[in-house]
Amino acid sequence: MNRILLLALALAAVTTGRALAAVDDPPAGLIDSSTSLAKVRALYVKNHDRERTRAATIIEEWRLTQDKMSGTFHVSRLGKDERDITLLGPLFFEAGIHNGTRWQQTRNGITYTYGGVHEARDARSENAWLTDTEPREVRLIGESVPLNAYVIEIDPPGGRHEWRFLDKRTGNVMRREYIEKGRRYTIAFDDYRTFDGIPEPSRVRTADSLGNERDLELLSRTLDLTPDPRDVDIAPSRRILVEFPAGVTNVHLPLRVINGLSVVKVRIGLKDYDFLLDSGAAGIVIDPSIVDDAHLETYGSRVGATIGTFSETTSIVPLMTIGTLRMRSVVARVVSVPFHLDEKTHIAGLLGFDFFLDTVVHVDLDHGVANAIAPASFKPPADAAVISLALDDRTPVVRARADSVSGRVVLDTGANRSVFTPPFASRADVAFDPATAVAQFRGLGGMGTAETVRLKSFDIAALPLFDPVVDVSNANLGSEDIDGTAGTDLLHAYDLFFDYRTAALYVRRSKKGA
Repeated sequence: MNRILLLALALAAVTTGRALAAVDDPPAGLIDSSTSLAKVRALYVKNHDRERTRAATIIEEWRLTQDKMSGTFHVSRLGKDERDITLLGPLFFEAGIHNGTRWQQTRNGITYTYGGVHEARDARSENAWLTDTEPREVRLIGESVPLNAYVIEIDPPGGRHEWRFLDKRTGNVMRREYIEKGRRYTIAFDDYRTFDGIPEPSRVRTADSLGNERDLELLSRTLDLTPDPRDVDIAPSRRILVEFPAGVTNVHLPLRVINGLSVVKVRIGLKDYDFLLDSGAAGIVIDPSIVDDAHLETYGSRVGATIGTFSETTSIVPLMTIGTLRMRSVVARVVSVPFHLDEKTHIAGLLGFDFFLDTVVHVDLDHGVANAIAPASFKPPADAAVISLALDDRTPVVRARADSVSGRVVLDTGANRSVFTPPFASRADVAFDPATAVAQFRGLGGMGTAETVRLKSFDIAALPLFDPVVDVSNANLGSEDIDGTAGTDLLHAYDLFFDYRTAALYVRRSKKGA
């Protein structure tokens, strides 16, 4: 292990090592089991290895409590397709899978599809559990006396690290604990009832290690023997969020580039605020000061986390104006935004995923230009390369190369420094930069510590940059299955067109940068 990786790991261990160790610990209070893994698996398969073969739609209605709000959760399942509808307080959103395509509709009513990279982890774990695998991948680690359950640890390569508690009498899963995005989640399943020959839980409670909870209580579960495939179709977008002036399809955004970041003026109520044009933000974010100024109502509360933890609530902004663009009834996350770019510029919000999703966003940082383009009128530049975007975490992820290795990297216009994970850096031929050995960077929730290194090259779309300086850190970047984030210190060399509609990025070198 090289010096760079050692230092990065040491820095992370000082601040987060103890917390991470606790998150990944096996369940406490278990006793030894006298049975075998094969017998436990056979018990589970005996009661659960059934598939519904008749053409029928399962319809479930649940009472939902989440983020200190109440609502309902409606599920329609037909074969392997599913459509879920959530009504939570004043918020409405959907999700599902249709013909193998995963989709979501945001709280602002815009529908998009994504690849399911995180769900692939779950599938690997499920496959490992149901098949004879290496002993180190699936193990019977003991029994839980309070739950009268066998406890199985599942941790295959590239899978989800999890623990399942199986009832010793029925084989039903009573509890599941798993690790995702640096958090430990616990799901308790209760009140199993046999429905159409298969045992199904009627109460489901989820809690994470930050204290967030989600409770579901079944109200009804029925079988529709005259199914309508439209019940599980991908939901169309409910509305247009970003409104262009009549007859206009391309709007220059009121942009200033400060410390390498795109700052856009946004009017809410009677005041103008500085927002970051932030592809790395998973939604539209406003600071609590805007809530106070505009006398907005807030809904619910939860704890979020990226570099550190932070309190979060939700608000609905009646009108946001960006230049000549309008956005009405905007559902926004309310989070304290800690960025002060200079004495006159305090960032009060982030124009993130929903804004990028409903327009084609053009960013040319070297020329200080940003445009919003109506998607129906967008024509890709003839001289631009095109690469695929993955939107699993509501941020744009591409395959990028650092030196001789490739990885999944977020393109983050809201960060002016690029940060990569130690495992990714260790695979690349990086060089230590003695001038700035240890650095700090700020994100939502706190400060991260990093070591500065020099790459031989970095490239996206086969357009390489040579000798760039980047950071290496173990800080939580707010996602999993990524190898780092490319900030504006790298992205300024490119002319970028983000087209989330088609999950595509059109990229060419910035003429100034070239």
